[in-house]
Amino acid sequence: MEYLLYLSRFIYRLRWWLITIPVALTLLAIHSTKHLGRTYDTTATVYTGIISGYTIETSSGAGVNLTQQSTTLDNILTLITSQSTLKKVSLKLYAQNMIYGDPNRDNTHIQASTYKELLRITPKEVLKLIDKKDEKKTIANLEAYEKPDPKNFVFGLFYWNHPDYCYSALSEKIKVNRIAGSDMIDIGYSNGDPGIAYNTLKILNEEFIDQYQQLRFGETNSVIKFFEEELARLKKRLETSEDSLTTYSLSKRIINYGEQTKQVAAQNTSYEEKCEEFLLEYHTAKTLINELEKRMDSHAKSLRNNSEFISRMQNITDLTSKITDIETFNDENSLKNKDLNSYKRQLKKAESDFNNFTEKYSNQKYTKEKIAPEEILQQWFEQMLNLEKADAKLKLMESRKGLIDDKYIFFSPIGNTLKRMDRDIGFTENNYMSMLNSLNAARLRQKNLQMTSATLRVINPPVYPLAAESTNRKSIIMTVFFGSILAILGFSLIVELLDRTLRDKVRAERLTSSKVIGAFPGNNIGQYRNFSKVRGQIATKFMCNTILSYLPNSEKKIINLLSTETGDGKSFIGKQLEEYWNSIGLNVKHISWNEDFSKDSREFLLAKSVTDLSNSTDDSDILIVEYPPLKECTIPETLINEAGLNIVITRANKTWKFTDQLLLNQVKKIASPKSPVVICLNKAESNVVESFTGILPPYNKFSKLIYRFSQFGLTASE
Repeated sequence: MEYLLYLSRFIYRLRWWLITIPVALTLLAIHSTKHLGRTYDTTATVYTGIISGYTIETSSGAGVNLTQQSTTLDNILTLITSQSTLKKVSLKLYAQNMIYGDPNRDNTHIQASTYKELLRITPKEVLKLIDKKDEKKTIANLEAYEKPDPKNFVFGLFYWNHPDYCYSALSEKIKVNRIAGSDMIDIGYSNGDPGIAYNTLKILNEEFIDQYQQLRFGETNSVIKFFEEELARLKKRLETSEDSLTTYSLSKRIINYGEQTKQVAAQNTSYEEKCEEFLLEYHTAKTLINELEKRMDSHAKSLRNNSEFISRMQNITDLTSKITDIETFNDENSLKNKDLNSYKRQLKKAESDFNNFTEKYSNQKYTKEKIAPEEILQQWFEQMLNLEKADAKLKLMESRKGLIDDKYIFFSPIGNTLKRMDRDIGFTENNYMSMLNSLNAARLRQKNLQMTSATLRVINPPVYPLAAESTNRKSIIMTVFFGSILAILGFSLIVELLDRTLRDKVRAERLTSSKVIGAFPGNNIGQYRNFSKVRGQIATKFMCNTILSYLPNSEKKIINLLSTETGDGKSFIGKQLEEYWNSIGLNVKHISWNEDFSKDSREFLLAKSVTDLSNSTDDSDILIVEYPPLKECTIPETLINEAGLNIVITRANKTWKFTDQLLLNQVKKIASPKSPVVICLNKAESNVVESFTGILPPYNKFSKLIYRFSQFGLTASE
């Protein structure tokens, strides 16, 4: 309860600070906010369709990627307030305001007062860039004029601190929120000009959707362009490779390399078989001829030298070579040509003529064994004919061997070249198909982006605000009022906790660790000056009664008045106590170190009793002894313990220093329990004195009311 009283007095002591300063600051806030600008709010709702929208992935049965959806939504939210988006909004908004602004009347783009201020800060060279008839041209002019220079107005308009066009103002005032867990995004903006608020949000919706589409399509379009360029390049390369293959095949007369090489291999096999056959015929015929010539003796030699024989044999050999050449090295169509039939008829006739010749010749000669020459000659002629035919065929085959070798030499490098060209065409074709698949995938991605971007639209466009939103003027004023009160209380509380001024009973007991038994009022000026004497008497009476309760009944009543410094009021309080007790019939003796003894004397320093200091103390009821300040001398322990009560007098408005506490502790250390050490506050405020004495005069209704409330007599009656 005591601390509640202390708290109430603490607040009461600050009453004038708590009234004057908050009221003054509140009046200042009222005056400062009387022209507080009103704001106009406008909002828009954008449907993204990212979560619930239809896409190609969902139609193909692919699972929903929640992370991708969340990332896409975050990208949209970030893009709306990104610096690039807001810079375009700022430039376009400024261009529109400069084009459509009117200094004489408000319009849906900008108010006249705002436009006048904008004209005032716009340099003349920038005004020349404004084309009142063409918004796009104006924007192009401003973009061309803008340079990263602090002195450039267009550049600084976005990077300075203009309340309508700078980045910090736009990013702070534009509020973007996702509506619960839906596909909807709510965009809000506030401004003191309704036209600027409306058009800022309108331009923002257009710009961020355009920025979003550019970002989403930009990468995909670049990929598609790359694939298309690669496809065109690979197609051209493929066509060139195929044309080269065609040209090479035509130049080498290649229709079907595999079949053609098979025919060459077949011809080579047939050639080798024919060679074996003809060689066998040749050796067989030659062996038989040798045997027959042994039996013919000289007839063979004569026949070999016979010109007609040689001529006929040569004719048959030539015809045989031609027929063999056609039959061996030409295709089936050649077998049916007229030359082959003609050669065969000629050969048949030549063989017939040769047989006729041999018959004539054999009729004229005989052999040694008397064998009929016709049989031997006939056989010899026949084998000679076979030998010549076989020889002719072998010579023909020998001459044709180079042709077959040439074909092998011709076709061998062609095969490697064709394989290399086929590999190049196959590699190019595979790359082409791979690029084609990638292009199709990119176009599918592009189509999906088109579908998702198409769903990004404003379903609730911004509406031109007709009424301004209520201001927070009341909140500002109330905040100033109560904030100032709390600030004063907080500051005063800190001072109260740190301050070492004794002031009142609670603080004095906390700082000195000693009991306070009373307080005397200070010199009153103002409304209490006429009651100073009465108030002092009341405080003295209370103090005297309190002191008597500490003094013993049987022993001599001695009161020591102490202080840590000079000027604390020991003499004044001692006289007040003396006068009061004398007035009620008590015999009081008051001795003082200033008059009755010296603090530097031997008697004082070695005194065993107060009688050593003065001999006129025996007949007194109460002896008041005033000692010198503790900081100037040390009071003997016997004198301290001889007294019934040691009262340390100190001013209430005094700062209780650590040296004061040290001196007090020394006294308390030597004092016995029969001689307690207590505190008396001098020059205390009225409320401090009233905490001991009760209410002090004047006794008017107001003072009684204040006192009753200070004592928490909230429901008490007078």
